[in-house]
Amino acid sequence: MSEPERQITIRRLPDGEIQGGFERALKGALLEAELTSGAAGDMLDAGALVEVQSQARIYLGEVRTVRGATLSIWVEHIVDRAALTAIQRTWQPPR
Repeated sequence: MSEPERQITIRRLPDGEIQGGFERALKGALLEAELTSGAAGDMLDAGALVEVQSQARIYLGEVRTVRGATLSIWVEHIVDRAALTAIQRTWQPPR
């Protein structure tokens, strides 16, 4: 990861509230994040399915552990936003 502590948003799937945070580290498939609003509470407990968005990527995964405001998320899927934009340009019909 080139920029430590990148800003992210996290929301519980399918329709949870968006919470701000920082991406601390990505080690293999385990993403460590910290919420800016403090403790996760019941909204993001262990086992919750979440969507994490950064400027460069979208992560889909499951919260594994919660320690106060720090979350460990097992990432199942990563979508690179630049690649997604290129695909969208290719598939858009001509105007």
